[in-house]
This record gives sequence, C-alpha cells and structure tokens, in this order.
Amino acid sequence: MDDLEFRRRAYADPNDKSPDFIHASTTNAGNRKFVSEIKDFNLKLTQALHEPVPETLPAKLMLSPLLRQPGRPEGFGWRHLAVAASMTFVLGFATRFLPLPAEAEPLPPAVGQVAIQHVQWEMPFTQYVDEAVSLTTINAKLAPYGTRITDMADVGKVYYANHCMFAGGPAAHLVLQGEHHRVHVFIVPADRALQLVNSFSDAHYHGEVIPMTLNRLVVVSELEEDVGKMAGKIKASLKRAI
Repeated sequence: MDDLEFRRRAYADPNDKSPDFIHASTTNAGNRKFVSEIKDFNLKLTQALHEPVPETLPAKLMLSPLLRQPGRPEGFGWRHLAVAASMTFVLGFATRFLPLPAEAEPLPPAVGQVAIQHVQWEMPFTQYVDEAVSLTTINAKLAPYGTRITDMADVGKVYYANHCMFAGGPAAHLVLQGEHHRVHVFIVPADRALQLVNSFSDAHYHGEVIPMTLNRLVVVSELEEDVGKMAGKIKASLKRAI
C-alpha cells in the first residue's frame, strides 16, 4: 500500500481492521504515529462536543458585569444582588413564552464544488497513474456501495479505482479514459448531505449528477469531454450487488 492510499484510508477510518491497513500501520513507525495522532484528535473532538455546560453559567454571565463595574458605590450588597437575581428570573420566565428565531443551519456543501475541488487536488497524481485495474479490483472497491460492474468492456480503460473522502464521508473514485481526457467517476452514498444539481461547471471542468437506487453517480471531466455520454454508459454498466 503506497503512502497516499494509506493516508486516505487513515483519514476515512483510523480504526480500519483490514489486514493490509493493519500491516501498513504497524510495520512503519511514521504510519503508526500518523494513525495515533488521528485517533487522539478524534477523541479530543468527541470529548469537546460532549462537554456539559454548568447550570449556573447563564446567571453568572448576567451578573458578572454588575459585580465588576468600576467606581461601584460602597453600598452595593445583597439588595443589588437580589434585584439582579429578580431581573434574571423575570427575563428567564418571560422568554419561555416568547417565540425565539431558530438558528440557521449551515447549508451542506454543493456537490459540484466538492467534485471539482477533489479532481483538482488529486490531478498531479491521477493525471498520470495507471494501476492496470482489473474487474475484480474495481468490484472490491464498489462492494461497500452495493454495486458492481459486470464487464470491463462496458466502461473501457480504467486507470485507477479506490476509496476517497467526499463531503465528509467515503465514496468510490474511478478514473477512466474518455474520448479526449480522463474522466473521474464518484459513487457517493445517496444519504450524503449535499446541495444537489443535475449538472455543474466552472472555467475548466464540468460534470453531471445522476441518482441511482443506493448512490449518486457524479461524473467530472474537462470541458471538451462529453460527460453526459460517459455518465450514461457508466450508469448502464453498474448493477446492484445487494
């Protein structure tokens, strides 16, 4: 397993139990340290997200400015604290019956932006790689997504087949030969949170998104390539494996 694939799989799941991943992470000191750092980060992140808020914190935050006022008269004592506490109670009681605006939820990422950025980031590698991928290897990568290809002739030359991170979760990534350029194919689980469109483009790339039973098929290539034709051919070649 090369370093690039190991790091991708470590980012996706540092607890990967597959034999090749365990071998790579235990026989190489650098890999072992890298996995340990990711596990430590994930643990700290989980602990931070579940840190409880003290019940007395809201009252302390409202009273602390009064207690720290400069030039406060000597007579500031329990009466002032009683007034502040009473105001806190009244405000807290009143807000129970006032409709508060719901916090705006952040929008999920746009599928086209994720796909194009992914292609750009990996272009120095995927532009030249040729792993002579077999049908067995392709279907091993597609198996977790419940799909498979029945015949290599249906899709043509496949340079690369692996897993990748796509909008915060795993997806299958294939690199195929198109009519003019290499074509990037992502098999993304249908439940992945994304802003969806049928097609997308920028100054250099364009792509199409096709819904399937279990996944979404995202096909990206350079502007000269007919991604619609390629997307149709790939969709027709994919069969449900479960």
